[in-house]
Amino acid sequence: MEKLCHAILWILEKSSQGRNRIDLAKLLYFSDGVCFQKHAKMITDSVYIHLDDSPYPIALNEALLHLKKQGHIDAVPLITAQGIQCFQLRFVSAIPGLVLSKEEKRIMMKVVEAFRSKVVDESRHYPNLYENYVVTPLFEEIPFAIDRINTKIHVLVQKSLLQLSGKMFRVLFERSGE
Repeated sequence: MEKLCHAILWILEKSSQGRNRIDLAKLLYFSDGVCFQKHAKMITDSVYIHLDDSPYPIALNEALLHLKKQGHIDAVPLITAQGIQCFQLRFVSAIPGLVLSKEEKRIMMKVVEAFRSKVVDESRHYPNLYENYVVTPLFEEIPFAIDRINTKIHVLVQKSLLQLSGKMFRVLFERSGE
């Protein structure tokens, strides 16, 4: 869990506005995935599960609780006209003795820069990692395996969806002309 805590703090330190819990989980997943693609090992060695809103490291809640108790992070409500939208996790102080390598920090910086404000449009930035998450059944472990991580199924899925949407548009267009 030590590497996970250091990775969380590093991401939050580089995110000036803070991050909500879901975006943080996604950033950790994509950082671990990119590292796995390049080096066949993950940064945090976390086990991820498929939740309905994001890939989620099982130990994330425990790590956040530990970092909050130690005073390394703070949770600030994000208040809008509609009320409290979520809680932004913000960096307060570092843990002495950072255990992240230069390469791990470089990979994480690349992921954080891809999603400067909110983590959206993941299938455009990291299509094979997004696919790895999406094809995993709900509430099951998302596997990181060399034979599965660099597949190109997403291209076929997107192409068939485009064909399907084109057919639906044609049917709707032809019906509206009557």
